[in-house]
Amino acid sequence: MKKITWIVASMLLVGSLSLTSCSEKTKDSANETVEEAKSDMDENVADAKADIKEAGQDFEAKVKEDKDELKKDIDEAIGKLDRKIEEADNKMDKAADKEKAKWRERKRELNAEKEELQASLKKAQNETADKWDEFKANTKEKIAKAKADLND
Repeated sequence: MKKITWIVASMLLVGSLSLTSCSEKTKDSANETVEEAKSDMDENVADAKADIKEAGQDFEAKVKEDKDELKKDIDEAIGKLDRKIEEADNKMDKAADKEKAKWRERKRELNAEKEELQASLKKAQNETADKWDEFKANTKEKIAKAKADLND
């Protein structure tokens, strides 16, 4: 019986040593995996931050380009309105009283459109990027209206 006890005790000792050493290897392996995952995650976060920053810079550059283009379009439309206002002034000088009233009204409409475009131009400089697309669409409509009105 003593032999069996010693054999069982030896087997338990060998088994516990084997299990303990396996668990240390497993722990080391798990720790390495965790460190690698953490390192990968840090790299991915850094890459994502760089991508977001680049996308933000691209968007800001696009908005600046859009603002410059819109300013050019507004300046062009205002120039055309100014020429039409001058034409209305010239026609008023030569027109009869009945026609003068018509040209005064036309000049008033043109001046109102010009003021609206000038206000849009001032607002464009202060418009934030998040509301830019809506502002740009509204201003393009105003420019189109002014151009259509000039063709009348």
